[in-house]
Formats: sequence, structure tokens, C-alpha cells
Amino acid sequence: MPAQTFAHTATARASVDEVWASLDEPGTWESIGGVNRVFDPVVDQQGRLQGFSFETVAGGRSYVGTATPGPREEGRRITWQVGSSEIRGTTTVELEAVAAGTEIEVTLEVRSAGFLSSVFFPVIIGAIGSGLGDAVDAFAARFET
Repeated sequence: MPAQTFAHTATARASVDEVWASLDEPGTWESIGGVNRVFDPVVDQQGRLQGFSFETVAGGRSYVGTATPGPREEGRRITWQVGSSEIRGTTTVELEAVAAGTEIEVTLEVRSAGFLSSVFFPVIIGAIGSGLGDAVDAFAARFET
């Protein structure tokens, strides 16, 4: 099955703690990684996001999927296993303190999960990958106000 990896790095003028806290807000994921809408979030007793459903639009078609927790290193790295009827993959956000604030690296690994998606994979990954840089830059810019 076809697969593709995308990555983008931006710097936020905020501490790692501030950026990390935002990663437990369901709405944050609407601005990272090709997700158009987040719904049905699951949050644990400590306020940590433990999963959610999402909708994404690629190639003029809407896809509904789920995100479940992958490896998580508090304050440093969070990974989501994402999947829909046509696409599987991971979204990883890594944070590192730098002099200007926090470096945010977002990596999307996407692979086809079925015959139909393999046929339309170039269109799907084009839609997912084309906006990643702008989305990560906009996420980092949220902390400048």
C-alpha cells in the first residue's frame, strides 16, 4: 500500500509547558495535521486528551476517523494513531525548548488502508500535505498574542 511522510517545524514564542498544555485541548488538533473538525473527545481525570473522532476533507470527499493515543512523553512528545476507512497513520508532535521559545515539529505518516484510497492516494496526500506547513506555522503563531 502507498505511504507518505510529511514534516514541518515552527517556533512558538511560548514555553514548552504552555505549548504542551494546548495539546490536551481537542480544538488544537483542528489546526494540526489535516483535521477539519474534532468531536467526541475523551479526556482523563488529569485533563489529558486520550482520544477523539475527527473529520477531514481530501479530494472533495469527507472522511471520518479516530485518533487513539500512541507513545507520549509528557512535555516532550505526543503521538496519535489515526485511522479512517481509507487512511491509516500517525501524527507526532515533538517539542523542544529553544532561546526564542519552543520548537514544534509535526510529523504526519500516512498510508493507504484500502484499494480505493490507493487509487486516489496522490489526491489524498496532496490535500493532507499541502497545508501542513501553514497549519503548523499558524499553530505556533497562536502563542504570540
